[in-house]
Amino acid sequence: MPNREQSALLVHRENYIVPKGQERVVHIKIAKLTADGSVLEPARIVREEPKFFDTVAKRNLETLGYTVEILFHPDGKYTSVRIEDKDAKLREAATALSEKDEEIARLKAELAKVKEAKPAEPEKPAEPEKPAKTKKETKKEEK
Repeated sequence: MPNREQSALLVHRENYIVPKGQERVVHIKIAKLTADGSVLEPARIVREEPKFFDTVAKRNLETLGYTVEILFHPDGKYTSVRIEDKDAKLREAATALSEKDEEIARLKAELAKVKEAKPAEPEKPAEPEKPAKTKKETKKEEK
């Protein structure tokens, strides 16, 4: 059994050889990892019917938190696709957002320093604008 698990760890799309007689099924490698990267379930190779995989299995594995690598698909689909854990994608997005929040905080601090450095000028009350003269008023003034 250890040899089989080890071979599942070493196999990738580029070096996977489809066994004879299994050219009509989808071959995938699945593994389940925790948030910190430790292994909950070791990598293993699973074979599914193409229709079942496309409609049910792919979505279920994704929602259950598995990292899935499609080794072979008989229709040639998913040649460069790798389905990853949604939680990992959310963590990456949260990291990017926290970096943006830090940048916003830094820019606000710089803006506050600039405002403090400038002496505050008293604002002059704005004069009310005079309404524009109509054509009749301008003709009266000309006469």
